Amino acid sequence: MTKTAVIVIDVQQMFFGGAQPAYRAAEVIDGINRLTAAARRAGAPVFIVQHESDANGPLARGSDGWQLPTALDREASEGFVHKTVGDAFHGTALEQDLREQDVGSVVLCGYASEFCVNATARRAELLGLRTIIASDIHTTADKPHLAAGKIVEHQNFVWLHSSMTGKGVNVRPLNDILQTEFA
Repeated sequence: MTKTAVIVIDVQQMFFGGAQPAYRAAEVIDGINRLTAAARRAGAPVFIVQHESDANGPLARGSDGWQLPTALDREASEGFVHKTVGDAFHGTALEQDLREQDVGSVVLCGYASEFCVNATARRAELLGLRTIIASDIHTTADKPHLAAGKIVEHQNFVWLHSSMTGKGVNVRPLNDILQTEFA
């Protein structure tokens, strides 16, 4: 497997719009747009992941919160993954889609660093995919015990210093990824 795919996780209106958007929301979307544009130019697959809740939940399919922000660039031909748990592989066709497209590496970005991005990164590593986190284009929201910026910083540290398989998760800034993965 030789291709690198980009997986954009849970960049949805509920998290990136409203009165309290995610930490660095506009900057993260701008960075994701730069990453996906480079991937498209290189012929790399892009997958857009959306979390959804049941019909009565705030992320019910089709609801305002479930929608993608208008600032997020996307193309109709891209893979769309709808998930109901943190891990974008669980109960979805994502792994099969990656294998069918000869993908051996994934670049992850999006929301929420410590939950959905982390769960997806750990599963990707366990599946044997070379797993890269774009260190400056994943985000979260403040929690009662810790500010979002510190959560992002901590999660980057954890990925760099722990592994599920011995191969680990590679954490690199967007500019480095653009120069090495999609140049």
